[in-house]
Amino acid sequence: MLYRLCRDILYGMLKLFYGLKVVGAEQLPEKGPVIVVANHTNLIDPIVVGCSLRQRQVCFMAKEELFRIPFFGGLLRRLGAFPVKRGQGDRGAFRSALEVLSAGKVLGMFPEGTRHKDGKIHPLRPGAALLAVESGAMILPMVFTGTRGLSLFRFPRIRAYVGSPFKLEGPAAKKDLIREGTDQIFTRLTELRKNTGAGMENG
Repeated sequence: MLYRLCRDILYGMLKLFYGLKVVGAEQLPEKGPVIVVANHTNLIDPIVVGCSLRQRQVCFMAKEELFRIPFFGGLLRRLGAFPVKRGQGDRGAFRSALEVLSAGKVLGMFPEGTRHKDGKIHPLRPGAALLAVESGAMILPMVFTGTRGLSLFRFPRIRAYVGSPFKLEGPAAKKDLIREGTDQIFTRLTELRKNTGAGMENG
């Protein structure tokens, strides 16, 4: 209930101030575990993902420090977020992510690992592929433009493009499947950006 309320308010703000337009939101599977993988350009990106995929709640990792802030940390947890220690392998966050997927929920991830302002898709970290292999979750690629140009007094048009869901499967050994899966996610994101308006905008 709280998640839906916050999402609807933020969605209205994104529509009003940034003209948010979403293409392909119907690609999100109606049920079952899903990992949404998206490019990352701005701190607002998790909000854009959640507001673009309004059919289901999207859970995100958030840096551990945010959960230490009075009231705000509790709010994040109620919104489905969970903490991760940045700059190190966090097994607790990995287990939490697997729990989200085991419950048949949607997990949002930015596999580039950090924000990039040039609009390109950069080499990915293997975490998304690893979780997909371990959980059997579907992977949903998503790219958006406009957020990298966003600032306090700038209101660029935000466009979100959602691709077709896919699954990492094959006879390869687990290690090879994760490596190949990471390459496949990179290819899907790159092609989605190229084949939609995202590849032509200055977002």
